[in-house]
Amino acid sequence: MIKSTLSLVFVILLGSISFAHAGYESNAQQLRQIESLQLRADRLTFGKIGPNNYHLAKAHIWLDLARSEYYELESDGIVYAATTQAEALLDALEKKQPNITMNTPVQISGSEPVRPDLWDKITTLKKHVKFPCGQRSVAEAEVHLIWAGHIKLESNWGHAEAYADSAEALLKDAQSSINKCVAKMPVIENVTVSSDVFFAAGDATLEPSAPARINQLIDSIKLDTMLKDVMLIGHADRLGDDKYPELNQLISLQRAESTQQILLDKGIPKDKIRVKGLGSTQPLVKCSTKLSRAEQIACLQPNRRGQIILRGVKFAGTPKEPVK
Repeated sequence: MIKSTLSLVFVILLGSISFAHAGYESNAQQLRQIESLQLRADRLTFGKIGPNNYHLAKAHIWLDLARSEYYELESDGIVYAATTQAEALLDALEKKQPNITMNTPVQISGSEPVRPDLWDKITTLKKHVKFPCGQRSVAEAEVHLIWAGHIKLESNWGHAEAYADSAEALLKDAQSSINKCVAKMPVIENVTVSSDVFFAAGDATLEPSAPARINQLIDSIKLDTMLKDVMLIGHADRLGDDKYPELNQLISLQRAESTQQILLDKGIPKDKIRVKGLGSTQPLVKCSTKLSRAEQIACLQPNRRGQIILRGVKFAGTPKEPVK
């Protein structure tokens, strides 16, 4: 009898552990999907679509909602529903599907309808001839209203009101942008930003401060500019040219390649990145050969560098859809 009871307890415990493990794997997969979709959205933001596109802006906010509620351990379906909405939009954008629907459900799983007056305002703004000028704020407001409905359903209106207020503020911003919108073709301005990173002698490893500098460079062009391409250029000093010029050429290329992964991690598509090494053909400084080798290595430091050059297009005036 005791053995039977112990066996039953063991089976129950084993079943509980298996169930918990399955739940953990399911949650981990859900987070991986959100992160994968976020990477796809970032690539589109850096591409021809740009950050102000209505559908892409809405996909970004859906993912913000999904990620936030995932970490809140929500089990009412809101994470899955938000992720599904984002994925459908990204699929349509990547396939360049024409006439993507602009309808947004006022209620999804784990949420309930709130503030019908703001939904009416959204409908009115979408019909405005200058809607493109306020499209990003409208897209974000729609998802904030869904978010408010979720918070109200799981808690109370006191907690949800802040999300509804945020949606209302976004719609005021959209209306203001539409009112100020100049009905003319946009002015196109070419934008170039660049930065250098430096390397030790004979080394292609990035200096510790380089990733932060590269991220800051990317962020400086990300918000309001459509990225056209990135050029990564590696350079070497003249030391060794007399005996092994091919090695200087190789290490200059490796220095350019060492920055590429950071750009890919930030969502820049690989087909927009060009990489080349110029050996020691473009020195920034010249140092006397009468110096000791150690002194020459120190003097030639500026020549052991990698250039990161980002080129993009900025639109002034009416925010049109980016040129395909």
